[in-house]
Amino acid sequence: MRVITIAGRKGGIKKTTTTVNTAYELSQKGKRVLVIDFDGQGDATSFYRRDKTEFYIADVLLDRKFDINKAIYPALIKGVEQDKLFIIPARGGDVMSKLNMDMVSLPKREERLLRHLDLVKDKFDFVLIDTSPETSILSMNAVIAADEFIFPTTFTDRSFEGIDVLIEHIQDAKFIDEDEIDYLILPVGIDKRVKSTYAYGREYLAERFPHNIAQTTVWHRQSDFENAELDHVPVSVYKSSSATAMYYKNFAKEVIDNEC
Repeated sequence: MRVITIAGRKGGIKKTTTTVNTAYELSQKGKRVLVIDFDGQGDATSFYRRDKTEFYIADVLLDRKFDINKAIYPALIKGVEQDKLFIIPARGGDVMSKLNMDMVSLPKREERLLRHLDLVKDKFDFVLIDTSPETSILSMNAVIAADEFIFPTTFTDRSFEGIDVLIEHIQDAKFIDEDEIDYLILPVGIDKRVKSTYAYGREYLAERFPHNIAQTTVWHRQSDFENAELDHVPVSVYKSSSATAMYYKNFAKEVIDNEC
C-alpha cells in the first residue's frame, strides 16, 4: 500500500482537484484507492460522500481502539457506489479545527493515522490524503503517514516558496534529508498562452527540482474544472473526452510507474 499526501502551503493550487481526479483515475486503472479528507472545508468529501456519515476522520484519530474500517465508505459518484474507490470523510465548519485542539493532549498524536493505516495495508493499493494549507496536528499526521508526496504548483513564487517550506517541514517531521523524500511536483492550471509565466516556471523547477517534476502538465481548462466541481464529480465523469481528463489519466499512470 502506497500512502501519498497531496500538500500545498497556499490555497488555489487545485490540491483537492488533484486528489479527487488522481484517485478516480487510479481506481479506473484497477487500483483500490482510499481518499482521506484532512481539509477543514471537506472539499474531497463533497465530491465523494456528500451525505452525512456516522463516522468520520475524527473518530479514527481520537480513539486508538477505533476500528478504522467503520469510517471507510465507498465513494458515491452520481449516486453510484464505486467498487474500488473509498473515502474517510471530513466534516466542514469548525469541526476539523476542534479536532486539532482535541488532539493536542493525546499521546502519539502525530502518529495516529500511521498506526491505524497499518491495519488496512492489505486492503488498498493507494491512500491519497488531501490536506489543508495550515501546519497542524492533522498535517503532521498526513506527513508522518506518507511514503510519498505530490505538490501541485501554479507556477507562482508563492507556490514555489510553499514547496520549499513543505520540504523543510517534512525533513523535520521525518528526520530525513531532502534527497530521501519521494515527491512529484505537478504543474496544475498552467495557462500556456502566458508564455513568460510558463517559461519562468519551467526554468525555476528545472533548476531547483530537476529530478522531481512530473512529466504531466495539467493545462488551464477553466470550464472543465469549474463544471466538474459544480457537479461534484471527477472531470472524466463530467466529460470523458475532456483534455483535462486526459491530463489526469496520464498523471495517474505516472504515479503508478513512479513506485520505488
